[in-house]
Amino acid sequence: MENAKTSFFLRVKDSFSGLLISIFSIIITIPIFVTLYQLVPIIKIPIGKGLRVDYILLFGVLFIFCYIFIHFFLKASYVLLGLGTLGLVVSSFLGGYDFNNLYFDYASFVYNLKEHGTPYQFVEKRDPFSREALIIYAIDYNSAKTREVASNWAIKNFQEFKNVMPDLRSTQVLSIYKEVRNRWNYVYDPQGEDLYVKSSNTLKLLDQDDKLKGDCDDYSITMAALIKAIGGEVQLVRTLITNPDSTLTGHLYPEVKIGDKKDLESIAYLIKNELFVSESKGKNIYYYLDKDGFVWLNFDYFDWYPGGKYPSNVRVSVLKV
Repeated sequence: MENAKTSFFLRVKDSFSGLLISIFSIIITIPIFVTLYQLVPIIKIPIGKGLRVDYILLFGVLFIFCYIFIHFFLKASYVLLGLGTLGLVVSSFLGGYDFNNLYFDYASFVYNLKEHGTPYQFVEKRDPFSREALIIYAIDYNSAKTREVASNWAIKNFQEFKNVMPDLRSTQVLSIYKEVRNRWNYVYDPQGEDLYVKSSNTLKLLDQDDKLKGDCDDYSITMAALIKAIGGEVQLVRTLITNPDSTLTGHLYPEVKIGDKKDLESIAYLIKNELFVSESKGKNIYYYLDKDGFVWLNFDYFDWYPGGKYPSNVRVSVLKV
């Protein structure tokens, strides 16, 4: 009878010990997981629209490793946990990866368990880009005026988030978008003509009333010049918009390269929850995915946040600046 009681209490003790080890393993696994998650490529299996399993596999492997390690080396686990926490504190003081980064990595992962970026389905005509030389000439990104404005606007917004972005340019191009979009006022070209105003000349209009004016060509040229002036990658897309009377109108808009789909997850979270909250409320983040797997975010002026809905699904031609 005594042996039966002893055996029962040992089983309870083992079960309780296993539960504690599991909880401790989860506590250790979570920060490691959110740190390494960005480095793991997206893996989908062909179920429905594609079931993502990369985060499941990574978390499972890390949890099993932590569980086994803690089970056999409990005291060493305490030491490693302490050293990891100390390392994060030191890194925070030195301006490296900190608790803020850890929070945003975790928050963006949870937010993107349901995919919030929407790849737009396009009809790609791949026609020659009309008036390419005139537009390239107008994108004078290396002029003193363009460089001055680009440098100032690149650091005007969102500096508190620069350490949680995929890279520094991500913060800066979003800041430039905000400044250009908030100042833009549509003005038609002379009837029957297409004028391609140099970006430096458009930016000189700021001296009058701190506003920018022009049509879609001028907007795209100015945005492209400012983005390129700080080292960003931008392309201009010609499209056709269907009017209410079924006629077609030509349109030009910019797209900015922000990285791969992993980078998009972090940026989509920040746009929706921190940077353009009111502007993007109830809306999605739209983007173009190129053949190399890179994400180009819509920087058009039809909405008030990067990644607004495209005005058309037709891509007539594309000019990489």
